[in-house]
Formats: sequence, structure tokens, C-alpha cells
Amino acid sequence: MVSQKAKRAASQVSSTAESAMQAIQQPREIVEQYPISSMLLVFGVGLGVGIVLSQTLCEPIARAWQPEPTMTEKLGRSMYEAMSSVLPESVLRRMSV
Repeated sequence: MVSQKAKRAASQVSSTAESAMQAIQQPREIVEQYPISSMLLVFGVGLGVGIVLSQTLCEPIARAWQPEPTMTEKLGRSMYEAMSSVLPESVLRRMSV
């Protein structure tokens, strides 16, 4: 009984090892058969990962580097806010900043 379980375990280990070797060998064969397609695929994957990482890492930096509004923009905004309480809504729609 124990020897049968040991034989089953050994056969499962050997079949798993064979499956692992096939899994390693298959991509190697595909790359050998289609070198340009494989290279372009890896390039595209690398480019995609690079874009995702750069967006993730650089977004907080880009927010910190937003230009500060100029004095003219600040003055225009404050004038608009001051007039918004006095002017009718139809005029404000035409002046929207």
C-alpha cells in the first residue's frame, strides 16, 4: 500500500517535472521560430509597462510642477468673482472664465 502511494507520488513528480520542462521549452521554440514577432511583442509589453509606471510615479511630480497663475490671471479671477454678485446671469455666461 505504501509502495503504491510512493509510486504514484513519484509518477506525479516526474509528470510535473516533464510538464515544467515543456513549459520552459515551448516559449524558447516559439522565439526561435518567430524572432521578430517575439522581439516586437516584448518591446510592446516593455513600452506598456514603462508608460504605466511613468504615469503612476510622475503624476504627483507633475501636480507639484503646475505653473502658478500670473498676476493678470489672479486679477481677472478676482474681478470676475467680484462682479458675479452684481451682474445678471446672462451677462456672466458671456464672460465666463
